Amino acid sequence: MGLIAWFKEKIKMLFKTDAEKAFGVETYLSPEMDAAIKLWGQMESGKPPWVSKKVQSICFSNTIAEEMAKLITQNIDIKVQMGKSRTIGIMPDQMQKVMDKYFLQNSRDHIYSMVAFGGVMAKWYGKGIEFLRPGMFLVTEYDSSKEIQAAIFFSFHQSGRKFYTKAEWHRFETESRNGETVRIYHISTKAYQSDNQDDIGREVSLSETKWKDIEPEFRVEGLKKPLFCYIKSPCANNIDHNSPMGVSCFSNCTVELEALDIAISALKTETKNSTPVMIVDQSVIQYANMNGIELPEWVANVGSLETANGSGSPVEQWQPTLQVTSRKEGINFYLSVIGFKCGFDPGYFVFDGQSIQMATATQVESTERRTVNTILSYRSVLDRPNSNGDGRVGAIHDIAYIINAGLIINGKAEDGTVIPFVENGNYELFCDFADLTENKEEEKLFDYQLAQNQYMAKWRFLVRHLGVTEEEAKKMVQEAMEESMERQKSEGQNGLFGEE
Repeated sequence: MGLIAWFKEKIKMLFKTDAEKAFGVETYLSPEMDAAIKLWGQMESGKPPWVSKKVQSICFSNTIAEEMAKLITQNIDIKVQMGKSRTIGIMPDQMQKVMDKYFLQNSRDHIYSMVAFGGVMAKWYGKGIEFLRPGMFLVTEYDSSKEIQAAIFFSFHQSGRKFYTKAEWHRFETESRNGETVRIYHISTKAYQSDNQDDIGREVSLSETKWKDIEPEFRVEGLKKPLFCYIKSPCANNIDHNSPMGVSCFSNCTVELEALDIAISALKTETKNSTPVMIVDQSVIQYANMNGIELPEWVANVGSLETANGSGSPVEQWQPTLQVTSRKEGINFYLSVIGFKCGFDPGYFVFDGQSIQMATATQVESTERRTVNTILSYRSVLDRPNSNGDGRVGAIHDIAYIINAGLIINGKAEDGTVIPFVENGNYELFCDFADLTENKEEEKLFDYQLAQNQYMAKWRFLVRHLGVTEEEAKKMVQEAMEESMERQKSEGQNGLFGEE
């Protein structure tokens, strides 16, 4: 077992109890959710429980998660700008650097983890944001809306033959001060050392580890949200209704994924065994052996062929029949069911190689509405209008809050830039995604018709569809008009856009 795999198993099997004892707190991970998370991990690695000598996995669940993540993050753009209350400041620029480095550059990977495992945890780790899959954290508190309010997070490393584990417990606490209740964000950190990978080992001082710069007990006031954010899948959790954890997009179709692996494995076996076979009598084999003749691998010995086939011939050819059509229909049936259960339109994943057609934006809007709605539901987890109409909320906005708070707590950015406390909240966040129903050619044609009929300025058409600046576009239109006028005087020809 690899080090990472060992660590994940250690958390589930051993460290859950040890962490509860160390911090004196209960963690929330039901056996049902634990088993489901473990199954999703097995499926990702190509080793689900139904794999055997006869059945292999094609890891189609990975394909689903990858396709979903690609559509969700397509052309995602996040801009951090100066807040309305300020005209100068360094926070937006520093926040943009952290957002780009730790989220945008690998957004598809992070969202893939959310889709495949039901959720991914974003956490400030001192310099930036790290993203943790289930199994790398334990929930210790959540509210009535199932928003995680406290959790224990794990990090680990190996030095020589020593195994080190770090546990951070993040939570809010209250204390009475001068008759007022003060809310404090409290992080307790402990380290453990073990001589073998099967034991959590003993608690050691942080100063004896690579985490020596971390304070064992850290408190800060003024935070409205935790320094972590659980990005939760919008799929309904029908595994454990009381759990704050999300579920994988394919959690409801593991039976079909198993059937798909069986069907494709059967086709693979059938294809492998479809090579024509020359069946020969034992006398032919003996003759070849006696005379040093090497027979090809497609020759099979079945004993006394002359008696068996009644033809009197020592040789007979056998040509297996491939059930390609029926196999393909079965495979496509499972693909269609899996795609539908995961939120795609029927036929999205059907592989027949002949029905691929170009669809217009209108056709996509009408025939792939289920796919579009599914992707939009995932995007709403990241960015959506606030319920009261005041601004926008979502995981990306929570991540921005964490970055803002983390930079202020540190007092400086990763590049050493000093961050004064007055920069708190001095930013605005804008998030944009690709239009899933956009058709550039149709839009270009429509805009061209608007320009032809003088409902759109010609320079605006050039800016939108040729990528030139407004100044360049206006100059191009002016030159074209002047040239057109000259031609009209000499030849009577129309201009670029059909001027009379």
